[in-house]
Amino acid sequence: MRWARRRIELGHPDFSLAPIVLGFEDLPRVVDPVTARELPELAVLSSMAHRDLEVAEAALDAIAALPEDLNRLYLDVILTELPDHLRRILEDRMQRHEFEAELARRHYAQGVRVGQQEGRAEGLRAAVLAFARVRLAPLSPDDVAAISGLCDEHALTELVDTLAQAETVASARAVLDAAIAGTRT
Repeated sequence: MRWARRRIELGHPDFSLAPIVLGFEDLPRVVDPVTARELPELAVLSSMAHRDLEVAEAALDAIAALPEDLNRLYLDVILTELPDHLRRILEDRMQRHEFEAELARRHYAQGVRVGQQEGRAEGLRAAVLAFARVRLAPLSPDDVAAISGLCDEHALTELVDTLAQAETVASARAVLDAAIAGTRT
């Protein structure tokens, strides 16, 4: 950071530029809820600079009243910058918290739905991989990558059922190839 603060000589005698450079070490540790609400962006920057639970909670409180798009962006920044163990604690507190703001309730519900959908799709992909490995052993790395890229739950469910019922390697291969080709079109 020191390099960015060095004076820049502009070539004219006694005329130089001294850049104003702020680093994380220059940011205050914002934990007061009133200060955080008055300056929500400073609270978010403070959470990035200080990366502790108290600062992150103050920043979360500060962004609650912001428009939805900013709230979502800042929430992502706050959670991303926290160390994993602190992020898990904060997320756990958020899950148990009775959300009072409608915006917070909507974000939480949306996150739960997305997590459930991703979990179902991941489970279905694992089932497809298991059946494909049994029916088509060994699977090529391309097959594994293609199956890992499948996202449609309905298609994955049908693929599990069809692979489970396939009687020959050729029929299992045809089903898998058709499903993979269907995602590329």
